[in-house]
Amino acid sequence: MSNINLNLYRIFCKVAQSKSYSEAAEKLNLSVPNISVQITNLEEQLNLKLFNRENKGITLTENGKELYEIVNKSISSFDFAEKMAKDKNDISSGKIRIGCPSHFATYFLMEKIEKVKKDYPNLKITIICEIDEDKIFELLQDHKIDFAITDALIEKNDVKIEELVTINNIFVSRTPLVISDIKEIESLNCILNIENTRTSKKLREILQKYDVNIKSNLICDATELRVEAVKRNMGIAYVIREAVKKELDNGELYEVNLPIELPSVKLNLIYLRDELTKVDKKFIKEYLKK
Repeated sequence: MSNINLNLYRIFCKVAQSKSYSEAAEKLNLSVPNISVQITNLEEQLNLKLFNRENKGITLTENGKELYEIVNKSISSFDFAEKMAKDKNDISSGKIRIGCPSHFATYFLMEKIEKVKKDYPNLKITIICEIDEDKIFELLQDHKIDFAITDALIEKNDVKIEELVTINNIFVSRTPLVISDIKEIESLNCILNIENTRTSKKLREILQKYDVNIKSNLICDATELRVEAVKRNMGIAYVIREAVKKELDNGELYEVNLPIELPSVKLNLIYLRDELTKVDKKFIKEYLKK
C-alpha cells in the first residue's frame, strides 16, 4: 500500500461501504469535515478521483471501485492477522464473537454455549443479536463478529455459508384449533415477526399461492413476546416449533392444525472465508455442529 497511511484506506473503505460521509463519520467516531479532508488527502496522494459527489450522496468512481476491491480485502486480512496476533488461540482462555438473532440464539445457540462453558468456563463469548443481512456482513467485515448463525443468505465472494439445521415454523394458539380451510386464517389475528425477515417473507409467499392475506395487529421481532401474547389469548403466533417445545409438551400452547404445509427455513453458519480462528473452528466443530 505504498507509503500512504493505512488509516486513510480504512476511512476510504468505510465511506465506500456507507455511501455517506456522515454515516461513515458516525461509525468511525470522527467529524464529517475530518472525513472529507482525509478522503481529499487520499485522492491527492493517489492522484485519482475516488468518489462522485452528488446531492443524494456519494458513489465510487470506476477507479474507486477498483481500489476498493483490492484495499478492502487487504485491510480485512490485515485486521484478521492483527486479531490472531493479539488473541490467544486457546479455547480455554480465548474469545468468540457471534452474530445471531435472539430467537435463534434462544432455542439453538444457547444450548451449544452451555455445553462449551461447562468444559471451558473462562472462554469469553459475545453474542450480537442482529437480523439485517447487510448489517451482519458489515459486522463480519469490521471483525466485530467472527461468524454469524442466521437464516440469511449473504451472497458475497468472500463469504462462506454452511447449512446447520432445518427450522420448522408453526402457528400456535392458546386452545386447540383446527383450520380446515386455509382462508379461515384471514379472520384471525396473527401475531407475526417483523416484515423484513426471511421467515415472514416465506410465510407470505406460501399463503399468496392460496390467495390468503393474513392480518396482524401485533408484530414482535422477539419470539418470547409472540409466545407471551398467545398465552394472553391475543391471537395465534407464528414461531419456531423447537422454541415452544416445552409449552406444547405441557399443554400450555397448541399447534394450530392447518390444511397446508408451512415453509421451513435453513439455519446457516456464515463467516468470511479463511478468517476463523482456532478457537472458532474448535467451537464450531465440537459444539455447534453436534
